Amino acid sequence: MLTRFHKILIALLAVQLVLAIFVLTRGDDSAVLKEHPLLAGFDAAKVTRLQVSAADGKPAADGKPAAGGKPIDLVKRDANWVMASGFDFPVDQAKLNDLLTPIAKLAAAAPIATQASRHKQLHVGDADFDRKLVITADGKDVTLYIGGPAGARRTAVRVGGDDKVYAVTGLTPSLAGTEARSWIDPSYVKIARDEVARVTVVRDGRTVELARVAETPPAAAGSGSAAGSGDPAPAPPAAEHWTATIAGAPVVAAGAETFDEGAVDRLVGDLTTLALSGPADPKRDASRPTATITIDRKPSGTATPAPTVIDVIADGTSYWVHDRSLPRAGLVDKTRLEALLGLERDKLIKQPPPPAPAPPPGLPGAAGGAPLPGGHPLPGGLPRPGAGTPPRPGAGSAPH
Repeated sequence: MLTRFHKILIALLAVQLVLAIFVLTRGDDSAVLKEHPLLAGFDAAKVTRLQVSAADGKPAADGKPAAGGKPIDLVKRDANWVMASGFDFPVDQAKLNDLLTPIAKLAAAAPIATQASRHKQLHVGDADFDRKLVITADGKDVTLYIGGPAGARRTAVRVGGDDKVYAVTGLTPSLAGTEARSWIDPSYVKIARDEVARVTVVRDGRTVELARVAETPPAAAGSGSAAGSGDPAPAPPAAEHWTATIAGAPVVAAGAETFDEGAVDRLVGDLTTLALSGPADPKRDASRPTATITIDRKPSGTATPAPTVIDVIADGTSYWVHDRSLPRAGLVDKTRLEALLGLERDKLIKQPPPPAPAPPPGLPGAAGGAPLPGGHPLPGGLPRPGAGTPPRPGAGSAPH
């Protein structure tokens, strides 16, 4: 006889059988969970063009608004890459590889979204995205949208023309910069500071010259020969120091002033490591520059390197700079050159520290004050510890 308890057990068994059948029959779907390449057959070595853009008004990597419709356009010419959108300035190949390598490895399992309504939320929509890449390889274009975070250390991506969105690793919007300087080697002047012999700046007919002078110290007494060898002693190394001339007048310290060679060294160091904020037109008319900077280097053996001559033109908040020996020009933030181009004497002279204040009149040891008993006052007119203290009663006498 089936009781109510038996019927409950039979129902539970039936539920278990249904669950077991469901698990066994869905085995064919498990293959979908395996990661698969998102760009099958993609070969980074075959890429010949890359266009990078951010949606209009979205902040770029440095926080500045990115201009929609004006992508960074990188093109491969022969074996080298240039920035077609930046006066064919050479592209840093390492930075390009940092982006193309993870793209070639893109793989994911099931999509995290399949509806177009989710694209905007994940920042991979046709008009709302963090980054849009148009990649040309084998004469065909592939569009890839890079969006926001999609879980732990994953980023949402979508291939153009497909509604499916995937969460991937190894690829972030920061790898695809939307500023020109993100793709170039910003170092424009590459001269070791110790190699510089002279820097000459001409601006508005006014000349500033910073020169490195070597002075051989006098030989020490008795150093005419090495001890016990009879050979002449080696000459001591020459001591180098900086000098400065502004508008034909040497900058010389007067009185208690001192010449600040450290300031000169910093100016020269800033110049020899001059970094660009972006490419610029090298064909710009530089017949009447704002300033001209000439860098002379020390002789190397029997040869003296040719001087480096840089034309500088004011351009809003930047300076257009062009090394006459190079086929490319660039923009430099004004703050990087302003101190050198506007150098004045007071920037190279250290004033003596102000004298210490005199103690107030009337204090012991001060001018007009009472002298200290038993000795001279300490600096500042303060008495020595214990000076002038009367002896205690009985001090110094033998006890009765």
